[in-house]
Amino acid sequence: MRTLGTVMSIGLVGVSALVLLATGPIRSGASILAADIVQKSEDVYPGKDQTARLTFTIKESKESGGAERKSVLRRYWKNYRGQSGMDFKVLVFNEYPPDAKGSSFMLWGYDPRSGKPADRWLYIPILNKVNKLVNTVTDTGIASSDLQPGDMVSRPVERDDHRLIGEEVVGNRTYYVIESTPKGRDPSYPYGKLVKWITKDTFLKERIDYYDLQGKLLKTQVTTWKPIKDAWVWEKVVITNAQTGAETYLSINDIRTNIGLEDSFFTERSMKQGLDRLP
Repeated sequence: MRTLGTVMSIGLVGVSALVLLATGPIRSGASILAADIVQKSEDVYPGKDQTARLTFTIKESKESGGAERKSVLRRYWKNYRGQSGMDFKVLVFNEYPPDAKGSSFMLWGYDPRSGKPADRWLYIPILNKVNKLVNTVTDTGIASSDLQPGDMVSRPVERDDHRLIGEEVVGNRTYYVIESTPKGRDPSYPYGKLVKWITKDTFLKERIDYYDLQGKLLKTQVTTWKPIKDAWVWEKVVITNAQTGAETYLSINDIRTNIGLEDSFFTERSMKQGLDRLP
């Protein structure tokens, strides 16, 4: 039985063939339908707040020596959904490697429709100081991985043109296959287009192919989701860089949702207190 992980290993040519085989006549108004599907995928309920342990394992390609790096983070996140102009707040503590333990990072993300850049803070224990980072248009990868912070948050549907390529059956699941292309050039958005496999029944984005600005496949992300009560959360993510051969594995465990995180939790004081004094 094929899974999305199996499909990922087939390669670009094989995937294109599968998409072409699955593509049927697209009725008029498909672009509207495609946008509706993408909107439903962005509206999947993640919970009011969440805490979890994130373990990143990054493997370089064999050509680059095959080195492996590991990073363990404890993340606290609260969903605001546009309330008072706020999209989300997240506070992350480093648990591993040892030289990073005790450091923390905080990000406040604003309603993406406002165009306001996120605010970022960094705490380094040896300096005993929280620094507010200067906003830039570039995105900094987590643990030097191919999973960018911008890949983990919602993107306003109206910023892209969406096209329903077709439907595809993998194993016992049926997927919408949708191509999303930016309507205009945005210096903070590094992709030329995305192709998404969205489950037809639950609207979960289980696979995303990212293309660079030159139209070449950059990386493929395959996500395993987990239901917790009425919320859907990431459980595992595998990213393969098609251009470098590097692989990123993200395992998410010890997940708790709707624990009642207060606004006052996301402060510089919490960054300094560390994990021992946090819920």
